[in-house]
Amino acid sequence: MKCVLDKLPRSILEPMMSRYELNNTAALALTLLDCDVSSSAARRSLAFSDAPSAPGGVRNLYSTVTPVRTRSVTVTDAPLIHDLYGGTPGYFDIISIPLPTVEEVATDLATAIADPRRYVEIVLIDEEHRPATPHPEAGPCQRDPISGNYVVGYLDYKLDYPELGDATVNLLLIRPGLQSHGLGSACALDLEQRLAGRSKRLLASIYGENPRARRFWEGLGYHFAIDAKPLIEWYAKQLA
Repeated sequence: MKCVLDKLPRSILEPMMSRYELNNTAALALTLLDCDVSSSAARRSLAFSDAPSAPGGVRNLYSTVTPVRTRSVTVTDAPLIHDLYGGTPGYFDIISIPLPTVEEVATDLATAIADPRRYVEIVLIDEEHRPATPHPEAGPCQRDPISGNYVVGYLDYKLDYPELGDATVNLLLIRPGLQSHGLGSACALDLEQRLAGRSKRLLASIYGENPRARRFWEGLGYHFAIDAKPLIEWYAKQLA
């Protein structure tokens, strides 16, 4: 972990070290890894307790859809996110950028975490609810070192964007071979519930030419809202 932090720019590291009143990356790495949480039972309790930063905290999703969970991401999760990106090369083909390195992922996560309006979460599923016959494209899923569950996706959203009272999903990414099993829908519906009363409208960003993403959001009741083609378009849904 320290080797990842050492490659981050000082402009990102210094606010993080100041927050924890630390003066070197080794101490920061130990703090972020939360070495005091020693037992697996304690780790499980930590993983599924209310996260103070995310609206609604870490929670179960609707029992009527695939019961996935999410938890807030830290910079130490960069290897997990990088592995997930490596399993979804089609997404990077659509947005026409190369697969980022682990260090670049760590930098992106640090930037996101430093933004008080932005939230990044990994999507988890346990052994019991893992799809029985995932597509071969799914590949091996990494285990979350905190909860022991499978890492199957990534959720990135921002509050009060593009306008006050809005919330925008920057990215909802599920491993290709695990798509069409209700995982993405579960995450989106749960986010709607968490943001109800906090945000009036939830938007979804769709980058590049991605008809499957458009069908996904339309299927959840979202409608075309903002056109910034060819780079991006937004679909939106009013929240109760």
